Amino acid sequence: MEILKRGGLIGGLLWAGAVLYVSLRYRTLGPAVLPWMVPMLAVDVLAGVFLLWIGLRKQVIGGMSALWTAFIALFLMVIVGRILPEWVRQIIGLDFGILLVLCGGNYYYLSRMAKKMNQGRSGYTLRIDLKEKPSSKEDFLRQFEAYCVKENIDLIYEVKDVPAVVLMNGVRCEVSLDSTPGFGGADYVMKVTER
Repeated sequence: MEILKRGGLIGGLLWAGAVLYVSLRYRTLGPAVLPWMVPMLAVDVLAGVFLLWIGLRKQVIGGMSALWTAFIALFLMVIVGRILPEWVRQIIGLDFGILLVLCGGNYYYLSRMAKKMNQGRSGYTLRIDLKEKPSSKEDFLRQFEAYCVKENIDLIYEVKDVPAVVLMNGVRCEVSLDSTPGFGGADYVMKVTER
């Protein structure tokens, strides 16, 4: 129910942007666009519900597979955009702008709340994306050391294994290898958990 309510609100905001655009360009677009406003509302609400449903799932795709999915989607939108009328393309662009503003505002709100709620608490997890699975324990530790050098982090090993127990700038952490499913195989990450 919550997904339907919030997704409907997102869809309503997208539709409000379309209504504003059509009202500002009414002279050039003419009344030919008006019959499309109700179907546009339905599509916007369904899109809002779908985007929220995808966003609330644990993890659909991540890492490089998410990046490639975005590139493929953009490529398909360019191809489809050539057949659509100009006003439809502009409304879709406006909808993407509205979604970017909503996502940016949501990210800002959540990051401020997380900082406020997590002050002084341990248990943070840092995920470091890897290009490929480390071939050995030494390769894993070498990649982690390279990350620490790049980020200017003082590193002291307590347990030099996989998972490793380390002190990073005086904070005790466990470093392990983790993976997430992606297109064409798994995406590997180093998971650094504060203890």
